[in-house]
Amino acid sequence: MLGLTSDIGRELALRYHADGWHISGTCRAGSTPSGLPGGVDVFECDFADAESVDRFTGRWSATGEKWDLIVAAVGTEEPIGPFAECGGNDWDRGIFVNALGPLRAVRGLLASRRVEGEPAVAFFSGSGTNSAAPSYSAYAASKILLIKMCELLDAESADTRYFIIGPGIVRTKIHQQTLDAAVRAGKNLGKVEKFLGSDEPGTDHREIHACLSWCLSQPKAVIGGRNLSLVFDAWRRGGSDLAAYLLSNPDAYKLRRLGNDIRLPHTPQ
Repeated sequence: MLGLTSDIGRELALRYHADGWHISGTCRAGSTPSGLPGGVDVFECDFADAESVDRFTGRWSATGEKWDLIVAAVGTEEPIGPFAECGGNDWDRGIFVNALGPLRAVRGLLASRRVEGEPAVAFFSGSGTNSAAPSYSAYAASKILLIKMCELLDAESADTRYFIIGPGIVRTKIHQQTLDAAVRAGKNLGKVEKFLGSDEPGTDHREIHACLSWCLSQPKAVIGGRNLSLVFDAWRRGGSDLAAYLLSNPDAYKLRRLGNDIRLPHTPQ
């Protein structure tokens, strides 16, 4: 579990531990996650620091254990604000924490995967992947990078499934970053304040666990390289229709140019 101190990472670790899985995960230095059951292996890792990521993957690989599933639950919305006003280092750090660091960790752990049974690597997407997300350019661009990398990595690998889940809005501490950004968050500040001040539950962690488990129950031909929407896609109640649709449509739920099949007449120059 990449990101045991994230709310989603911690909740998934608890649920998969209850399911009988052996859990290993990461946390930032000085932020050891609380409330985890015994037997969970915790490694320090700063996903903004390439050397820290390499130390983590080296230490984990040295244990000699094999993994069946990597879940990347690391993320930050910072820096929040117009692209022109984001400091270069801050913007680069956002890309690294959300995408480059977790991908670096996956690459460092690939040799330790248990190839029997199609191991899986799961990421989480977010807002801004289907429309513009002003003031959140590093976050949105990182998620789009992960969506495409899932397709690329799945195509490169014959034995490992890569996929990404859009969980919808979840009540987690990441929203504090928007509140702290205040006016720099633009229109999204009002949306977040309205959500947090309402009785709307958002996506429940039980739903995230159930959706991820459905994805893991699917073979590579169905789930590999896909960007699944937890909220809108028909994975519940067995999801047999969704599985059949994905199996027969290899380009579905992947990053594509809208209207690519439209052929408009043009005037030769």
